Amino acid sequence: MKAIAKKLVLVMADCAYIQKSGTNDFHRYKYATAADVLEKVNSSLVKHGVAVTAQAELIDLREVTTAKGNVERLATVRTTLTLVDSDSGESMVSSGIGSGQDPGDKASMKACTASLKYAWMMTLAMATGDDPEADTG
Repeated sequence: MKAIAKKLVLVMADCAYIQKSGTNDFHRYKYATAADVLEKVNSSLVKHGVAVTAQAELIDLREVTTAKGNVERLATVRTTLTLVDSDSGESMVSSGIGSGQDPGDKASMKACTASLKYAWMMTLAMATGDDPEADTG
């Protein structure tokens, strides 16, 4: 594990902070987009010679009724990342969970995107400049 850990530290240094470039106008908040996270992470992985495979697993899919009475699908996905050091062949595994809700057929895709984004953010301890537990009110 020594070789991959050494490379992971370099990737973590490259990915220590991600700017919140996305905006949710309905709920009035900013967020780090999955595209921004993946672009930053992929660039660093390639730079440091770490390959990755991602395996998504649907762990829950149910119908929910919204406050307006509409029926939507709520999916929860676990994404497992397998990181492999291209020089030594050492590997490590990490995972993340995400949920997505949609009235059509996109709940699973939204959940996959969320779980992949958060798997990387948690694995690499990526900061976004805020504390989700902060009480501002």
